[in-house]
Amino acid sequence: MRGMLAVVAAGLTLVAASAAQAGPTLDEVVARGSVRCGVNELGRALSTLGPEGQWIGFYPEFCRAIAAATTGDKENVDFVMVSTADRFGAVREGAVDVLSEASTHTLTRDAQGLEFPSIVFHDGQGFLVYAKDGIKSVDQLKGKRVCVQGTATSDDNLRDLNKTKAMGMEVMTFTTIEGAYSAFFSRQCEAMSTDALILGSMRLSLAPNPADYILLDERISNEPIGMVIADGDAQWAAIVRWVVNVMFRAEELGVNQANADALRANGSVEARMLLGADGDLGPALGLDSAWAYRVIKQVGNYGEVFDRTIGSGSEFNLPRGRNALVKDGGLLWAPPLR
Repeated sequence: MRGMLAVVAAGLTLVAASAAQAGPTLDEVVARGSVRCGVNELGRALSTLGPEGQWIGFYPEFCRAIAAATTGDKENVDFVMVSTADRFGAVREGAVDVLSEASTHTLTRDAQGLEFPSIVFHDGQGFLVYAKDGIKSVDQLKGKRVCVQGTATSDDNLRDLNKTKAMGMEVMTFTTIEGAYSAFFSRQCEAMSTDALILGSMRLSLAPNPADYILLDERISNEPIGMVIADGDAQWAAIVRWVVNVMFRAEELGVNQANADALRANGSVEARMLLGADGDLGPALGLDSAWAYRVIKQVGNYGEVFDRTIGSGSEFNLPRGRNALVKDGGLLWAPPLR
């Protein structure tokens, strides 16, 4: 029995030692002084090049949050433009440290060399149609031509719907999202289908007159959109996961950019712990004690990022909906900071 216990104890020691080993990505990021973040042109509000050549929108902000945590400065990001077709190859091959764009977490992607440490947006596939066509529901798309990108989950979802409900739609696939939109706006199809958030952003960015188009209320899928990294680096996965988690938890606690300094000095026990004044959450991730403070101070909590890029403080004016905190009827929450 003592021999068996010794073997078990030795095995547990090896597991603990393995879990404590630093992964290569953080070391590379620190040595380089920047985070390489894959992004995609998804239109205003989501991810696009701003007037001064900087990437702006919802998804790039999470790249900046990771940079603030790991390098000390949110601006230490090397943005790498990737297409929908080559985005996951860029992750697997190490061309980027993290991918932040409209990537749905699926079983097959998870099992093929990718990891989705955190979900940053809960979306669903929708349809953009011409207002003057009078289409009000998905059922009215029977027999219609629908444009979709062929290298995304949207294509599979659309074909499943077409078969299951015998819609008789003509599914027109395109290599890029830009190609699908170009076809839609030139009237080659009656509807465009992809994640609703992208549809809304592209309507603002590309439509000749945004008011001429309607986003149908119905959704035909649930699309958990996540940050993506390569398999095999547990430390980097934990860092990406907890950068997003502290943004959720900061909003839950009422910690934001404006009050972070005051709450770091005189806030609740958990607020002070989150902001690095009490306790020490850094070593478990291989970071210093102020990493989460920098995320909130430099980038903001999740609600602040949402509001200024796609929410009430932006031209998009998207309601929080399922992307509200659990206490407000949404799906977002953070595990305990212990």
